[in-house]
Amino acid sequence: MDMQKLVLHVEAYMQQHLSQYVEELTNLCSIDSYSYHKPGLDEMAIYLSARMRGLGMDATIVERDLWGNDLLGMLHGEGHGSVLLVGHMDTVYPVGTAATRPVWREGNTLHGPGVCDMKGGVLIGAYAIEALLTADYRPFRELRFLCVSDEELNTRHSKDIIQQACQDCDGALVLEAARANGDIVSARKGNAFYTLTAHGRSAHAGVEPEKGRNAVVELAHQILQFQDLNGWRDGITINSGVFSGGTMPNVIPDFAQAQFDLRFLHPQDRIDTEQRWRQLMQKRQVPDVELTLTHAPDYKEPMVCTPESLKLAQQAQEIAHMLDFSLNHILTGGASDASYTSNYGIPTLDGLGPIGGRDHSPGEYLEIASIAPRTALLAGLIASIGS
Repeated sequence: MDMQKLVLHVEAYMQQHLSQYVEELTNLCSIDSYSYHKPGLDEMAIYLSARMRGLGMDATIVERDLWGNDLLGMLHGEGHGSVLLVGHMDTVYPVGTAATRPVWREGNTLHGPGVCDMKGGVLIGAYAIEALLTADYRPFRELRFLCVSDEELNTRHSKDIIQQACQDCDGALVLEAARANGDIVSARKGNAFYTLTAHGRSAHAGVEPEKGRNAVVELAHQILQFQDLNGWRDGITINSGVFSGGTMPNVIPDFAQAQFDLRFLHPQDRIDTEQRWRQLMQKRQVPDVELTLTHAPDYKEPMVCTPESLKLAQQAQEIAHMLDFSLNHILTGGASDASYTSNYGIPTLDGLGPIGGRDHSPGEYLEIASIAPRTALLAGLIASIGS
C-alpha cells in the first residue's frame, strides 16, 4: 500500500474512533498502577492482554512473584522486518490517586494520572495496530508489543523480557509522550542514581560536643562539592534530590545520607564522574567521618542517535509531512527504556506517543488533537521498518 494512502487511512480511522479512545484511556487511568502496587499492575496486564488478543495477537503475561506482571504480544504479518513497540504500565502515582484525581477534560486537553506517561502512548500502540488491520495490511514479518511494569523504578525486574523482545529486531518504537512542542526523541542521556552515606559519632551537643563527629555537616560539605561538578563535561548534570540525617537538635548526628541523580552523554562520563566524586570524598570537612558511595544496580546507558536511528527519524519526518505537520527530533535528558533497545544495537525512536507532559495539578496532560496524527505516524513507522 502507498505510504501516504496508509497513514491518511489510519488518521481518518483514529478521528472516527477518538471518543472511544478517550473513554478507554479514562478507564485505564482509573486503575491505580503505581510501580509498587502489584494488584493494579496485574489488572493492567490482564486488560491489555485481552486487548491484544482481540487484535489477533499472541499475548503472554510474564508472571512476577513480588512485582507487577509484564506483557509481551506478538503478531505475524506479510513483511520482511520485525518491529518492537515498547510501553510501560506503571505510573509514579501512589494508590488512591486514581480515585481522588480522576481523568477530566478541559477543552481539547485531558488531565489525569498516567494520561501521557504512558497509558495514552500504550493505547496509541493498540489503535495503530487496529487501524492497520482494518486496512487488511500487515507490513511486517513480526510485530512485538512489550508492556513492562517497572519503567519508573531504579531496580528493574523486566530486563530479561526486554532482552528477549529485542532479539533479531529491526527497529524499536518507544511510546513515551512527544515533547510539548511535538518533537520526538532520537537520543537520550544516560541516567544513574547514587547514594552517599556518612557515618560519624554521636554526642550531646551541649555537654560534650567535642566528642561528636557530625555526619550531617560532612555530608552537606560533600553535596556542595558534588554539585560543583555540574557541567564539568558537556551534558553532565548532577542533582542532590534526597537528604536525611540526625534525630534531635541537641544530638550531634552520627548518620546522614543523600541520593543523587547523574545524567550523562557518554558511558565514560559516568565512570569518570564517579572517579572524581571519590577523589572529592578525600577532602573532608569533619575528621573521622566515614563516607560510602554506592550506585543503584540498574542504570541506563545513553540512547545514541546512530546513523540507522537517524534514518528512522528522517522517515518519521517524511511521514509527518504526508500528514501535514512538521516534526523535529531531539536529544533529551529524560530517561526511558529506549536506552535498552538502543544499546542492544536496534535503531530506535522515542516520544511517539501523544503530545503531553506534566501540568500544574501536579499531574499530567494530553493534547487530544495530537492523538490521530500521532497514531498515523506510528503506523507509518511500523510499515516503514516492517516492509
